[in-house]
Amino acid sequence: MCTFITVFLPSALPHDVAAAVFTRSGRRLFAHQSPSLQAATGPGWRQWLSATHCDCGTALASASAEAAWKGDAERWRRKGWGEAKIARALAEQLARHMQDQQVRRDEALGDASQWLQRIDALLQAGAARVGLLVRDYDGSVSARQPKPPECRWSRPRLAAADLMALAPGTLHWIERS
Repeated sequence: MCTFITVFLPSALPHDVAAAVFTRSGRRLFAHQSPSLQAATGPGWRQWLSATHCDCGTALASASAEAAWKGDAERWRRKGWGEAKIARALAEQLARHMQDQQVRRDEALGDASQWLQRIDALLQAGAARVGLLVRDYDGSVSARQPKPPECRWSRPRLAAADLMALAPGTLHWIERS
């Protein structure tokens, strides 16, 4: 299973303008045609994928994917460790886990901030709104998909943390005003 980000842009927005926005930030746009998604958005919208292979590991819609911490206490008890030693080891293990999670959150915040910059540039280039769909696919990205629920955001009220908390499988429309 892989995650893909589908970007929906108005057909009237020239491809070279949209592509330049993504190229400046180290990404590219790839034409995508899903009849079921086209039916969901209606005419006047073009679909683009933001990666050639997949977007696994993206910050978008990642807030709910934070890894749970599981200590090794039971394994250490089976090895015969004492409770005081286990408590010290668990404290060290939890501290490392928290530090790793903070690094992941910081990286995700940077990625989400880049997405905000792309959205801003697309809106400034003439798009009245931009659509984002973050979805996990178990097969072909072009396979028939159910119509996604929709959500609308006003760009001035949208923060990087909001992008990280997007509901996966929902078509999020980000509007200029």
